[in-house]
Amino acid sequence: MRNHHPYLAALIALALPACGGSSGSSNPAGAGGSTSQPAADAGPGDDAATKPAMAASELPRAPASSVPAATLAAVVDGDNAFAIDLYGKVRVDAADHNVVISPLSVSLALSMTYAGAQNATATEMAKALHWDAPGLDVHAGHNALTQALAGRPDDALHSAKEKASQAGEPEPSADDFRLHIVNSVWGDRSYAWEQPFLDTLATDYGTGVYLADFLHQFDAERLYINSWVSQETQNKINDLLPDGSLTDQTRMVLVDAMHLKLPWDGPFEKAATQQGDFTKADSSTVKADYMSQQSTFSYFEDANAQIVSLPLEGRQISLVVALPKGTLDSFESGLTAGYWKSAWQGRASRLVALQLPKFSFTSDSIRLKNAFESLGMVQAFDANAADFHGMCKTPPNGENLFIGDIFHKAMMAVDENGVEAAAATAVAMFGGSGGNPNPPQPVVMNVNKPFAVAIVDEPTGSVLFLGHITDPNDKGSQ
Repeated sequence: MRNHHPYLAALIALALPACGGSSGSSNPAGAGGSTSQPAADAGPGDDAATKPAMAASELPRAPASSVPAATLAAVVDGDNAFAIDLYGKVRVDAADHNVVISPLSVSLALSMTYAGAQNATATEMAKALHWDAPGLDVHAGHNALTQALAGRPDDALHSAKEKASQAGEPEPSADDFRLHIVNSVWGDRSYAWEQPFLDTLATDYGTGVYLADFLHQFDAERLYINSWVSQETQNKINDLLPDGSLTDQTRMVLVDAMHLKLPWDGPFEKAATQQGDFTKADSSTVKADYMSQQSTFSYFEDANAQIVSLPLEGRQISLVVALPKGTLDSFESGLTAGYWKSAWQGRASRLVALQLPKFSFTSDSIRLKNAFESLGMVQAFDANAADFHGMCKTPPNGENLFIGDIFHKAMMAVDENGVEAAAATAVAMFGGSGGNPNPPQPVVMNVNKPFAVAIVDEPTGSVLFLGHITDPNDKGSQ
């Protein structure tokens, strides 16, 4: 994660009550916020009077090299298991339409929340999110993962420049190479945020707590948070927090935003794109624009599906397409973390003649509270029982912090040029009670019916995005 807001280095210091952390000039990477009724177009370039104050640790971001490889691997395994669990809940409400989520974005937002959870609340969260392996340092693992992901665009751009130089072609634009992951936290200025909580936010998530006025200006703060998310995702995720989602009971909002844009490692030729029929789950057909390519890909096939990994530039991130042999519902019903891992590890290089429909879809903002409660994370949403005293030991007015809801929104677009995807998650906390002379025959894969799709980081296996397409013409809430 990189610092895209250099103006934050000059934040105005505020005095905090005794149980809080330091406030003022620390500059966690990529965070932003508001203090009082910012204008609708408020942003990083505004006058110093509108710049947010922050409660922050003075500790630096921990280097990824300080995290054992085993910790990173264990956190990725846990996150991927959670990804399958969460998707299993979300897809049920989207059986007849497109859906896409970023389980990693949800994990990161909840991981920051988990940093302030204690006792039974922490135990329930760890179990639901698959972070309950003995001794697992989930914060260090996420720190290493996000820093590793931050390097993927530079590696991809370097690869593309080398190809362009060898071919005598113009140098590619850096604007087409992006994997931007940022975290930010807004907390009500009436609370004193605990130092260990602030230390974890600084060392592992590159942020602090921006001091907001939810008590008196909760909707202005909602609009500012939405504006921040839009800016960090280059306007791909808008209106993450719907009207009415925050109230004067809101005390903290923890946000993760993610934006990916990368070209293919081997581009699809636009001249080869042709219209064809796409058969929906109800047996009706719609016209779709099919991209075509015959190439060697990492491929897996069994009695359930054909699964192909299409590498993006640099070959570190792939678009994974799973074409069920039966119905999409039957395939997704049997999707488990174990199946995903065995399919991922069972891939082999195969020549594939691929036809893939172009699509671009943006989800509505979805609320995840019910999904998490069904996964066993219950106490965190209970106004009386939730234990987030690791965030603030003595909340004002005898309040108790609890999660009011979790909001998530995502988009994914696939065309001949490459892949673009974005997502954001907000945890709203309330206070209250080449030529082969004998080429092998290609595997034919015509993705002409509902299919599952994912974006995966190859070196770690981390699932960044996961969804399904039931109609490539459905653009969602764009």
